[in-house]
Amino acid sequence: MGTINNQDPTMKTMKKRIPIVSLLLREKKFLINNDFQIQFMISLLLISICSMSVIYLANDYFFHSYIQRGEALNLPPDHPFFLMIHEQKKFMTNVFIIVAGTISAMAGLWGLFYSHKIAGPMFRLQKYFNQAAVDSSPLSKKIYFRDNDFFQELPESINKYIDSIEKTRAGTTENETDAA
Repeated sequence: MGTINNQDPTMKTMKKRIPIVSLLLREKKFLINNDFQIQFMISLLLISICSMSVIYLANDYFFHSYIQRGEALNLPPDHPFFLMIHEQKKFMTNVFIIVAGTISAMAGLWGLFYSHKIAGPMFRLQKYFNQAAVDSSPLSKKIYFRDNDFFQELPESINKYIDSIEKTRAGTTENETDAA
């Protein structure tokens, strides 16, 4: 039931690409529900920032404890031990900045693509029911989500409901014809 309905003109068929390629080529609009998706991405970024902060503080504590040990041994400030500690701390800080930036970028992109799989089906449902309300017609057209979208059970349930209404309507029409 999660297949694309090729007869539906609102669903464009296009080559399946890696989402990042579609984003770069601007083939799809990935921000469908700005409020939800931006809030989702911000929460992922906050989680990654908090995690990275804990790692940075642990790293800083590690180097600080070695500096305290060198001071406890009464080593002079220009001792090779301190020079090595400061050099390693600088190196690890640079590595941390690169890794934190990469993880934050990946979390933001992942949040965009993941939230799109949630916002897309909700957008499709909203559009479907709004159109039915505008047309003031009974639901008769089946609804489908993209294969990779979440909530694949929703179109199945809605389509079963539409089928049951059509059967009830067909049964009522037959009864009215028989009575006439």
